[in-house]
Amino acid sequence: MPPASFAFGAPRRLRRHAEFARAQRSGRRVGTPHFTLLVAAQPPPPRPPRLGVVVAVRAGFRTAVKRNRVKRLCRECFRTWPDLLPEGVDLVVIARAGAHELALDEVRAEWREVERLLKKRAVEALARSGGPHHPPAV
Repeated sequence: MPPASFAFGAPRRLRRHAEFARAQRSGRRVGTPHFTLLVAAQPPPPRPPRLGVVVAVRAGFRTAVKRNRVKRLCRECFRTWPDLLPEGVDLVVIARAGAHELALDEVRAEWREVERLLKKRAVEALARSGGPHHPPAV
């Protein structure tokens, strides 16, 4: 059984269209060569960070094998990096062309390059939400 911090069950995933839409509408963008990462504050109460992955057929992922590979890579990168984002934040990953050709280490390297910016965007998103569970940033 994996440690609780490495678990990746339903509570750690965005699953409903409304959750994706909210994150895409209010999220702060961070770009890498193969991914667009959207960071958005969760509605109250704050929970551990959650992940949603969007892999569109029209972005060049014509086969289910390619789409599922990208989803697995993103989930594994997120799952094994428990301190990537603070509590109360959702991350939506939108795959760009060529992402299916990456190895896990390459995905992790791309995300590591923008880690500082991801954390900054998370703080901004939490401050913009302004709820009592997220104190405004000073």
